[in-house]
Amino acid sequence: MDEKVEILVHNTKYDASEAVTYHTGAFPPPRIDLNALINPLSQTLIALTRYDTLLSTLPNSELLLAPLRARDAVISSRMEGTISTLEEVLRLEADADPDQPHGTGRNEALEVALYARALRQAERRLSEGYPLSEHLIRSAHRTLLSFGRGAMKRPGEYKVEQNYIGDHRQRKIQFIPIAPHQLPPAMEALIAYIGNETIQPLLRTAIAHIEFEALHPFEDGNGRIGRMLITLMLWKTGILSAPRFFVSDFFERHKDEYIERMRAVSDNDDWSGWIAFFLEAIQSQAQENIAIVGRIHRLYDDMRERFRDTLRSKWSVDALNYIFANPIFRNSRFTREAGIPKQSANTFTNRLVEDGVLRILVPPAGRASGLYAFSELLQLVQEPS
Repeated sequence: MDEKVEILVHNTKYDASEAVTYHTGAFPPPRIDLNALINPLSQTLIALTRYDTLLSTLPNSELLLAPLRARDAVISSRMEGTISTLEEVLRLEADADPDQPHGTGRNEALEVALYARALRQAERRLSEGYPLSEHLIRSAHRTLLSFGRGAMKRPGEYKVEQNYIGDHRQRKIQFIPIAPHQLPPAMEALIAYIGNETIQPLLRTAIAHIEFEALHPFEDGNGRIGRMLITLMLWKTGILSAPRFFVSDFFERHKDEYIERMRAVSDNDDWSGWIAFFLEAIQSQAQENIAIVGRIHRLYDDMRERFRDTLRSKWSVDALNYIFANPIFRNSRFTREAGIPKQSANTFTNRLVEDGVLRILVPPAGRASGLYAFSELLQLVQEPS
């Protein structure tokens, strides 16, 4: 029987007897079994192309994806133990100043909202021509951990103490990432690999993601930044025409296999096994995303007629677009931001409540604006329990 190995982490003993240690000197992988990956690679590219084509043919595709972005932020954060709901996060967004960082709200909801903010900022910088660099990754991390519990965990700075990946409830360490003193050249190598255009883009994305997770360069927030990296790379390598892909669903449902595949990369150099799993994840998620985007589009078409009949106004589509992009909103922001005359906007809200389209979350009181929810859309994109 192997001798039990224990590691003290924050004054708690963890069993590290079966832990796998980072693959020092084995990145980038010298050999990949491309023959075994040709079919899954082609099938995944077909699924991504179908997804991207669907979005390119839809009017207002960014509008239709707004609730899915919030949903993905909730699920991605949940994988690291941040428990919040889609409705809670959207309530927080409804009260946020779009030009200022979030400063109020329950810590968990705040962390999820900051994930969405960090992704938007990274997208904007890349669209302005900045490269996918260490600076951009650290800037995204700084935003991600700028408030709440993360603010005490060195936002934007690499780790200075050894960190671990494991099961907190069972107090078992499953994986030991690279040591802090070895991290700087390893991050340089990862960024160089990300920019290596001689490697097939989808394979490059798969390998870059798991290498980032194995490095675990930050004290906290590595999983969220790593999944953000997938979206950004699929876009910047030209696989997708915009950064609008959401993969957290699959990884959360298969979290145990995700960790085992990462362990296998370091334990026995099984990069091909990881890539096959990654391709399965992307293909499956692309198909799911196609289905849910289709349902959102059908709801939008149905609601366009319903808003027209209920509101009987030339601004009915403006109202619909605002509420689709903000399925939970304060009436004060609706009247200010939807491009509709204030008196008409107030009338619209009342009519939509009477018609059952909107649900009152917080009734207006004095000068305090009411808070409303577009329940049918929320139910359609509700994150899995």
